[in-house]
Amino acid sequence: MAVDARGAFWFRGTGIGTYTYQLVKGLAESEDFEYLFFDPVSSPLSKQIKAANVQWKSVIEHPSWQVEQVQMMHSMAAEGVDLYHMPQNGLNMPTELSSCLPIVVTLHDVIPFILPQTCNLAFRRRFLTQMSRIADKSSGIITVSHHSKADIIRHLSVSPEKITVVYPAPEPIYVPLPKDACREFLREHYGLSGAPLVFYVGGFSMRKNVHLLLRAFAQGLRKLGPEARLVLVGRTTPEVAELKQWAAWLGITQHVVYPGHIQVRHLPEFYGAADVFVYPSLYEGFGLPPLEAMACGIPTIVSCEAALPEVVGEGAWQIDPYNSAELCAAILEVVLNDKTASKLSRQGQAWVRRYSWKKAVHETLMVYKRILSDGKRLCL
Repeated sequence: MAVDARGAFWFRGTGIGTYTYQLVKGLAESEDFEYLFFDPVSSPLSKQIKAANVQWKSVIEHPSWQVEQVQMMHSMAAEGVDLYHMPQNGLNMPTELSSCLPIVVTLHDVIPFILPQTCNLAFRRRFLTQMSRIADKSSGIITVSHHSKADIIRHLSVSPEKITVVYPAPEPIYVPLPKDACREFLREHYGLSGAPLVFYVGGFSMRKNVHLLLRAFAQGLRKLGPEARLVLVGRTTPEVAELKQWAAWLGITQHVVYPGHIQVRHLPEFYGAADVFVYPSLYEGFGLPPLEAMACGIPTIVSCEAALPEVVGEGAWQIDPYNSAELCAAILEVVLNDKTASKLSRQGQAWVRRYSWKKAVHETLMVYKRILSDGKRLCL
């Protein structure tokens, strides 16, 4: 069994990075198969994830993805691999195989079909060019929500029987922590102070709808108080400059903090310091950050769009992502009303217990076994 695990290193701290890391870690702990995991040359993954049934193979990076795939194909042929899993949407699926080999693809979403204007141009072109072939040639598709499954069927005309929904889960590090200790941690390590703290973590593309969060925060600032802070955690991208201009226009520059990309091991303290977590995204195939916040016991507010209602259920407050007044009212109610905050915290913690990586890995192994038992060996 081979898995392209490179995303666990490349994209650590993102949804796909978390998915790939926890999948590989969980597979290594299972004894169902022997595994060949691919990682970049500079990656520490092979030292972090070890098991008697696991072999790591470093892939030399090359400007041409075809060259990398040839490296991987040769390794799989040499080891007699029975099945290949591509967890990163299947992009750059090899065009030729030295032998017939079933390929499983985890297709997280089809956002380039739904909101193309929110995607990087190069990624969008690659996705739109390759995805029909990937969906057709894969032996099985795993996706992360029933909403994504419906979108895949609609946009790629895939048979429903070919798609299996396997929910990801928050990583085990996300647990409730003492708020005062978390705030002291942020002051000491990031120079971040103020209260109350409204928290967001994720990307900053238009799809993430952070502009609405800035507007809602500005509308509620007088009631939140002069020490209130909106903390926006995520990689610094060109969109951040636009958000800063928007914050300046709203007159809230001194109240908005951009810590940049945060190491995963520090994220529990950021969640733990927050009074409320807000995720107003216009589209998610799943959406891990709300579940991470809920696992940390933080009252959570999310958009009612796409997969988010399916994912958060009764554990989070759902709002119209086009209505800043509604979001402002929700933030104020959570921050200023202890009973509301406590109730939402309890509901979130109860809801998130239904997700686990042990379950996700088990269901993924069932997909492998079903495909292998079919006996169909796909020749690309």
